[in-house]
Amino acid sequence: MKVLAKALQALSKIGDELFIEAKTDGLAFITLNSSKTVCSRFTFQEAFFSSYEVNQNDSTEDISCKIHMKIFLPLFKGNLEKKLEYFKVEYLVDSDFIIFKMKYKCDDIVMVHKLRLMDTETLSIGVTTNSGCNNVSASSSFYNQLLSMFNLTDDEVTFEITKAKVVARNYCLGTPCRPKMMRTQINLNSTEFLTYFITKTSSINFSLKPFRTLVHFAETFNLNVDLNFEIGGKPLSMVLKNPTFEVSFIVATLDPYSDTNSSIATVSSPKIATKKPPKITDEADDLTSKESSFLELMKQSENVNDIDVIPKSPESPRSKKAKTVFGRCYDPTFHETVLGEVLAANSDSE
Repeated sequence: MKVLAKALQALSKIGDELFIEAKTDGLAFITLNSSKTVCSRFTFQEAFFSSYEVNQNDSTEDISCKIHMKIFLPLFKGNLEKKLEYFKVEYLVDSDFIIFKMKYKCDDIVMVHKLRLMDTETLSIGVTTNSGCNNVSASSSFYNQLLSMFNLTDDEVTFEITKAKVVARNYCLGTPCRPKMMRTQINLNSTEFLTYFITKTSSINFSLKPFRTLVHFAETFNLNVDLNFEIGGKPLSMVLKNPTFEVSFIVATLDPYSDTNSSIATVSSPKIATKKPPKITDEADDLTSKESSFLELMKQSENVNDIDVIPKSPESPRSKKAKTVFGRCYDPTFHETVLGEVLAANSDSE
């Protein structure tokens, strides 16, 4: 019951609608976020249940239904592992209800919850969890330490993957970045991972919310997290495996440097070229040459101050819209021409 309750809590952080699919070899709980960019799937094998029976009536199609998360999640609140003796799910094909029976240990009371289902929809996902050519695996505690270095207000992260290391940095929408925003960059060597198989270097940008949810669930049961991906713009698969259940998150990604830069930005200090002083005896010409060289040094020093230790995130079209929404709020609303001719001048401040 603890695994099932934690799984449903994790699913509730992603989407509001829960798809339930019953097959002969196991039961699956699936949800999608509102923008259809994250798909979370928890598959429980037949060995996970004490009793599991599915009657398809000679039909090749899987039995599926959809229920709203708000009416389903309250059933699994509290420490059910110590309270319940058993938990039973009953569903008839083409029925409008799904029945949950809960038998408590303290007495002989059996609570029956009859929940109404939503309109049935077919859910098809055309991405497999092992479709990527790159594979990275590490323990859940390793990823948890990585996430602890990022601020909770960070929504997205960028992974720049090479055959030697992974560079993780928080993604800032738009340029220039906010002056008070903390930039984070972590370099992870390939030896720090349990599995590091990279055939194609790439840069991927994805949301931190499903990643945090998966790592939190994996750390509860001490499971390793596998990341399968190819390049930015193609889905990223996060997989957890256990003998009795399997978890997979499919997250949409993008390549943050596809439009602006094609490689990782590096920081290099500008080189100041030294020239031999010209052989000029005129003091006025010597003075002008000193002033011009001084101005060049000032410009170069300004360029040094403008360089950020962590490369700025590429500009997003969403940031341009945010700048223009409240632009008119700062325009002056009072002009002297509104009142027409001024008959009396302003009095002195004294």
